[in-house]
Amino acid sequence: MSAGGLAALGRGRPGSGRAVRHNQAMPLIVTPFRRRLVMAVLLGLACAGGVIRHQAPDPSTLRDVGTLLLVLWLPAVGNLVAYLLRKIPSAKPRPTEFPPGAPFSAQLQAHLGSVAVPADCLAELDPLEQRCTALVGGHAFTVRSAAPLSQWLADAPQELALECLVPSVALRQLVPGTAFHLLIGTTPVAQARVVEQVRSA
Repeated sequence: MSAGGLAALGRGRPGSGRAVRHNQAMPLIVTPFRRRLVMAVLLGLACAGGVIRHQAPDPSTLRDVGTLLLVLWLPAVGNLVAYLLRKIPSAKPRPTEFPPGAPFSAQLQAHLGSVAVPADCLAELDPLEQRCTALVGGHAFTVRSAAPLSQWLADAPQELALECLVPSVALRQLVPGTAFHLLIGTTPVAQARVVEQVRSA
């Protein structure tokens, strides 16, 4: 039979193409069970290496083999540490906004000093905005007032109640007698002093 006939016969065999595809290597899927199995094997080899190294005379090839088996455990240490770190619960992130619809709860009573609001800042201010920033030295804390900023900035009261976004942090710095600045964005609008911290019921 000619070469062309053999080629045609090969093409005509059913399943010949599938047979070629079946010979392709299957990808190895790494599962948690396989990881644990590999770590167990490496641990067993390391233990065996420790026993061999302890029993073998020094110097000797057998002792070197024991040392090599001990070294095989080192790559698994990183995986073990990473596994333990994933089991440690991560710290809860600090809130960046007051909960929508949450009622105002005063935590600070502050005495307002001078209030100086640039005209363009007041014009661009959201009429319903209650949040501003309390600046104490190099520390800045998000606070809010019971009324919108535009109301009390237009007719500044002598005292102002404030609520802190993260009171567990802010109240450590805003102790009675502490002077601070109130900012809208990066613009200072008022000077104030803490009169007292209001304890929630």
